[in-house]
Amino acid sequence: MSELTMEWWVPQPPEQVFAAFEDPFRQRRWYGAPPGGLRLGEEGESEVGEPLRVNLLDEREVPLAQICRVLEVDSGRGLVMELTWEGREDYGRETTRVSFTLHPAEGGTRIEVRQGPFSSREAEQAHRAYWEANMGRLARVVSGEVVPCFEEFWEESSGFVEPLGQAAHAVLAGMRDAGAAPELVAQVEETLYTHLGRLPEETAKVLGAVLRARLHGGLPGGGA
Repeated sequence: MSELTMEWWVPQPPEQVFAAFEDPFRQRRWYGAPPGGLRLGEEGESEVGEPLRVNLLDEREVPLAQICRVLEVDSGRGLVMELTWEGREDYGRETTRVSFTLHPAEGGTRIEVRQGPFSSREAEQAHRAYWEANMGRLARVVSGEVVPCFEEFWEESSGFVEPLGQAAHAVLAGMRDAGAAPELVAQVEETLYTHLGRLPEETAKVLGAVLRARLHGGLPGGGA
């Protein structure tokens, strides 16, 4: 059995960081999705002691779910929760306990994450990569950046998910990350939301496959 301990520092004060845990609109922009994956939404209550199911897609677009239950909340300082997974063997089958502790440090906040016990080294390393992805998004959210959120895209595009919806979201996220002007991103978003849902299912599948192939390095047979 082993335990994972990781730390990050952000320049914002603990109360500002904790707000990103409490506010569901900010929380869904950083919490849940594995590296390269997407967050689809949640089921249940986020109240202390109540189970919450977070539905996800991994980097291979395979569905999985995280079932968590908040055990303790220390407002402005951190929280403790239990965590289990469905549909992802490398994260392990066991229930682990995760604590987030926010320490004032150097004019900002040191975020400490502890989790365990793990029954295998593979599960521990998989969670290390998982938290690195989540904490990277958290740092962007608490800085005030509007991190692209597939769950939000899904809602605003009337539930257009597969396959073209995922590719379209990747394009929008890439535009934002590349520093495209907000008005240009908004124009592309409006066009996508207006027309995605009107496409016949078979057309959407073909266009989605083409776009995702381009995003992942070109089409078979020499297409660019």
